[in-house]
Amino acid sequence: MGRYAGACYFVLTILAQAAPAAEYRVLDVQSVPLAGDPSRAVVRMTLPDRVPEIRCDVLVVGAGMGGIGAALAAADRGHSVCLTEETDWVGGQATAGGGSALDENRFIEFAGGTRSYMRFRTGIRDWYRRNRALTAQAAALENLNPGSCYVSPLCFEPKVGVDVLSGMLARPGIRIFLRTAIFAIERRGNRIESALAWRFDSRSAMRFRAAFVLDATEMGDLLPLAHIPYVVGAESKAETGEPDAPAERNPACVQSFTYPFVLEHAAAPGGTIAKPADYERIVQRQGFSMRVNYPVEFGWRGWFQYRMFGDDPPIPNNMSPGPFFPWRRLIDRRNFASGEPDDLALINWPRQDYAAESPLDRSPEELAAIFQRAKQSSEAFLYWLQHDVPRDEGGRGYPELVPRPDEMGTADGMSKYPYIRESRRMLARGRVVEQDIVDEYQPGPRARWFGDSVGTGFYMVDIHPCGANEHGRMRMPKPFQIPMAALMSREPVNFLPAGKSLGVTHLTNGAFRLHPVEWNIGEAAGTIASLWIEGGVEPKPDEVQRALARRGVPMVWFDDLGSGDPAFAAIQMAALRGIYPLDANDLHASPDAPVTRTEAAVALAAYFGKRLPRKEAIAYVLERGWMAADHRNWFHPDLPFYWTDWREAKLPGALPTWKFVRSGPVRRRELAGRLCGLSAKPL
Repeated sequence: MGRYAGACYFVLTILAQAAPAAEYRVLDVQSVPLAGDPSRAVVRMTLPDRVPEIRCDVLVVGAGMGGIGAALAAADRGHSVCLTEETDWVGGQATAGGGSALDENRFIEFAGGTRSYMRFRTGIRDWYRRNRALTAQAAALENLNPGSCYVSPLCFEPKVGVDVLSGMLARPGIRIFLRTAIFAIERRGNRIESALAWRFDSRSAMRFRAAFVLDATEMGDLLPLAHIPYVVGAESKAETGEPDAPAERNPACVQSFTYPFVLEHAAAPGGTIAKPADYERIVQRQGFSMRVNYPVEFGWRGWFQYRMFGDDPPIPNNMSPGPFFPWRRLIDRRNFASGEPDDLALINWPRQDYAAESPLDRSPEELAAIFQRAKQSSEAFLYWLQHDVPRDEGGRGYPELVPRPDEMGTADGMSKYPYIRESRRMLARGRVVEQDIVDEYQPGPRARWFGDSVGTGFYMVDIHPCGANEHGRMRMPKPFQIPMAALMSREPVNFLPAGKSLGVTHLTNGAFRLHPVEWNIGEAAGTIASLWIEGGVEPKPDEVQRALARRGVPMVWFDDLGSGDPAFAAIQMAALRGIYPLDANDLHASPDAPVTRTEAAVALAAYFGKRLPRKEAIAYVLERGWMAADHRNWFHPDLPFYWTDWREAKLPGALPTWKFVRSGPVRRRELAGRLCGLSAKPL
């Protein structure tokens, strides 16, 4: 059932005109069976003459990470939001997709996530503090990790994520429609007029009318429905110029996807499953193994044999191999004083990935069959773990690894929706390619600079190979930006991607598809749509950036500037405008560091429209008398800056007024606050 408040935002009417009498087919992904006829999950319907209609300002399709970020952003600006979700869980890859071992960045405890995303992370930790009996040691940890997993700073049970996210969404202006799939879109010219939806629980259709439509689905499902140009699979080297792209375009090469499940490490054997049909054939196709090759030709370590258990942490903590079971452990019993007798782990392993077929641009019947085969691959992997995997101490199989279907909320124990790594991708005004973000092509501490940045991300180009001659490989990027142009359709249509379907490539999708990045994309899309509705025209990047900065969305990478810092918005905007000092050697904002006279010269020139290197900026301000040299004609570039060093009477325009509590030295946060007008007083 949808949970919402503020019903005055939503208008329910009945269509006066007759709906088309065509027959439609919709796949109910959550109902794809593990065995038997997969087409049982395909719903066939003919629309009645009249369909209930709901109006809202923003329709967000898909309640995953991006969809939640978008819904919160739009609602916070006072807009009514209709949020649809195919499954009965909100959260997307963090919950229904089974990925509750968050794929984040190495700085996430300090920076690298939006303010609302950080509230989600804090909410998870607070939930365990309130609802579980933690040990004194675990309770005292500021960065509590319930599973003490190695792949992420935060691993938790999927159903806990649902509880936390549902609480965040339970607010005026947001109405949630669970078990609801959009299956048709009415578009006239450059405007989406309405979207038809099927509600699986009530077996009824409804129509949404919204000023803006946001696609936060896992596979970019609205792109073909709305006739928005898009691409699938791997682009060619000629198209993108990417060094690791294939010579020819390969639409069939879409990253493999997975049905995760949860296992309990029980004290004694029990709960082993029956041998699946076609087990041997699946094992041969999937190549189940704990031995993984990290190719030496790429400078890596070569073959590595994983153990099942152990507590030898990888180095660095979320990048190199460690024991299999603790890798994505969701519950570490050592963190709990009572109530958690056994460890729980999320099983999401590369050999478990289904790479034989792409799920994109398939008929409902074809997709149901593909998803069923993917489920069966995960079931076979479960059987292999229980019966055939080599044990650490010798022998084969771990019958004490017991499935926990209750943790996924499904009868078969598999995630409600597969963990989709790659979607259709919109042909946007801008596109991020491999050489924009990979470290060997970017000499500084950050990736390519995008002046229209609406967010940030940092995760390796993580390529899970397709089954169609994958050419790409895992690469390490620099912390990167999300350009607004990558969210903008080439046509002026009332549509925005709010997740993985933005303007990236097959390769860079591998770095943009992770939890905090997808949330950030959605939050930016929700903000852009809101500003567009409010102003009646497409908002300028600067307008979007100011709104996002106030929301606590980082658009320039700093590793020591959290979204809760009082000067966060001012520093972000100052950095985007070239006013704030960016070190060429590190990611530090150092907001309390004193500003040098050189930095003050660069900032002043940029404030009045001239972005210049240091020496040129000094010469520029001296020539105009905006700053002065001493009687020996020395500028003293490295001395601390005082406000009196600026000759404000000679400037071409007045600077924002400022309440002084100290004439100098001036801190960086004070410089940003004054020149951006985003802080009322010095901090």
